Amino acid sequence: MSRTRFHKTLALLLASLPLFAACDADFDVEGGNELVVEGWIDSGGFPVVKLTRTLAVGSDYRPTSELSDCIERWAVVRVSDGERTVTLVGHSDDSYYPPYVYTTSEMRGVPGRTYRLTVECLDGTRAEAEATIPPPASIDSFSLEPVALADTLCQLYAYVGGGGSDDAYYKLFTCVLGKDFGLMSAYFGIASGAVLPADGRMAVSRGRQNMEFGFSPYFTYGDRVMVKLARIDSTAYAFWRGFEDMADLSRNPLFPVTNNLRSNIRGGFGYWFGYGSCTQTVVLHP
Repeated sequence: MSRTRFHKTLALLLASLPLFAACDADFDVEGGNELVVEGWIDSGGFPVVKLTRTLAVGSDYRPTSELSDCIERWAVVRVSDGERTVTLVGHSDDSYYPPYVYTTSEMRGVPGRTYRLTVECLDGTRAEAEATIPPPASIDSFSLEPVALADTLCQLYAYVGGGGSDDAYYKLFTCVLGKDFGLMSAYFGIASGAVLPADGRMAVSRGRQNMEFGFSPYFTYGDRVMVKLARIDSTAYAFWRGFEDMADLSRNPLFPVTNNLRSNIRGGFGYWFGYGSCTQTVVLHP
């Protein structure tokens, strides 16, 4: 089998490790130790950046306990809005995965502004990217429908304010309070405004945690769910569209994923996005 360079974020590596551990011995992949950036800034929110290093995925089993070594903890991370520059501070935070982030309370995202991210690592690696925050999205209301043949499960729907804009793109993140570690990408929670129905209805699903088996995208009656709806640009839409496909296919041994996700990071992999976002919490009553 030909040797292929294969890179993923740490989160996706965790999700796909069981698959590759079961591959034939002639499967081999080069690469590793390249920088992966996962960063965003919400309208009205603080910048958040997670840094990891890629692994060379091969036939040898690697326990998940070793993956913490892939976290980049000693980088200098800065964000500039064109008028001033702030340095983000790295610290452990169990509400994120991986549980180490760079952030600051000295800068909040403003719709319409462009934010430049720079990352400098001790080994000389340098990465940078720019992102503009779109106008914020809004949620007009929620609705709930029962799931057939499952008395305790339900499907949540959110209605995008104004029915959504034809030239806009939207991304959902969810967190079941008391159950999940924090906001996660909602399962297939992405849509183009051009294809949203007139009422702007979007299905809201749970996020899938790494190494989770028996996953269900539905919520349980009684759940207290935090929902974040973000308006995103076409670059972020292309990334999250590819992420959803990769997350789904990487669990299927018949269709191994060997392509990188799209990236707007120069000098690394990953993303730096601006989100025009709103967040609401809803209790799911029957």
